[in-house]
Amino acid sequence: MKTKERKLMQENKIYKESKLDNYEEKRKKVSFFHLTSDIFFSKVMEDLQACQEVIQILTEQKLTVKKVKTQYSIRNMENRSVILDVLAEDESGRIVNIEMHPKEDEDHVRRVRYHLSSIDMSFLEKGTSYDTIPEVYLIYITERDFIGENRGINEVERIVKRSGKRIDNGVHELYVNFSGKTDSAEQQELLSYMVNSDSNYKTDTFPNLVKRVKLFKEKKEGINIMCDIIDRERAEGKAEGKAEVIALIRRKYQKQNTPEQAAEALELEIDYVRKVMNMIAADEGQSNEAIALQLLREEM
Repeated sequence: MKTKERKLMQENKIYKESKLDNYEEKRKKVSFFHLTSDIFFSKVMEDLQACQEVIQILTEQKLTVKKVKTQYSIRNMENRSVILDVLAEDESGRIVNIEMHPKEDEDHVRRVRYHLSSIDMSFLEKGTSYDTIPEVYLIYITERDFIGENRGINEVERIVKRSGKRIDNGVHELYVNFSGKTDSAEQQELLSYMVNSDSNYKTDTFPNLVKRVKLFKEKKEGINIMCDIIDRERAEGKAEGKAEVIALIRRKYQKQNTPEQAAEALELEIDYVRKVMNMIAADEGQSNEAIALQLLREEM
C-alpha cells in the first residue's frame, strides 16, 4: 500500500473515532435527563402522540390531541407573564396545560391559580361571552404530595361548603406527584417511568412516549438537539451573570469613574472594565444584555 493511501486511511480512522468519541460524550451529557426535568419534558411533549398518551393516562379521558405547544409564553404588559411547559388542545376545543414543577419551595396552589387566570385571559377575546371560555385541564406535577393525601393524583373541585354540591366552572385541577400511589396500574407505570426515563423501556401503555425519550437520549439527531438546548441555557445563564456585572460597570461609568477606579472598586481586570466602558461609550442606548451577548460571542 502506498504511503499516501495509508496516511489517508489512518486519517479517516482517526476522524471516525473522533466522531464516535464526540457522540459518546454527547450521549453521556444527556443521559442524566429525566422527564422530571421541565426542559426535557417539554421537548418530549412536542410530539402529539406522546403528549396524548400522557394526557389520556393522567386524566383518564379519551382526549384526542390536535395541537400542542411547549414553553408557550403568555405575555402580560402590566403584570407578570407566564411560560407554560405544555399547552395542548383537543378536537373538541378543550385545553390541557401540563406543568412540571419538582421544586418544593413554591406556593404551588397559587401558581396554579395564576396559570389558570392567564390561560382564561388569553382565550377570552374582548366583547365575547364568558361561556366561550374553553374547558381546561391543568395537570400540575410535583416531586412530593404537598396536598398530604398520600395519593399520586389528587383532583381538586369547587364545591358548596355546606351541601358538598359540585360547581362546574369548566376547570379540572389535577395535582400529580411521584411519592404517592394511584389505583390505576397505567398511571402508576407512567409516574414511575417519568422518574427513571429509561430509553430502552418496553411497554404497550405509552410506546410513543418511550420512543421520544429514546430519540433524545440515544439517537444522534435528538442528542444534538438536547446538547444545543443545554449550551443555550448555559449561555443565557452566563449572559445574565455578565449583564449584572456590566450594570455595575455602567453605574461607575455614569459617575465618571475612570476604568482604573471602577476596576479597583469592583475587583475586576482593568482591560475588561476598559473594554466594557468603551462599548457603553460607543452606544449608551445599548442594553447590558446586548453587551453581554456580544462579549460572549467574542469569547467563543
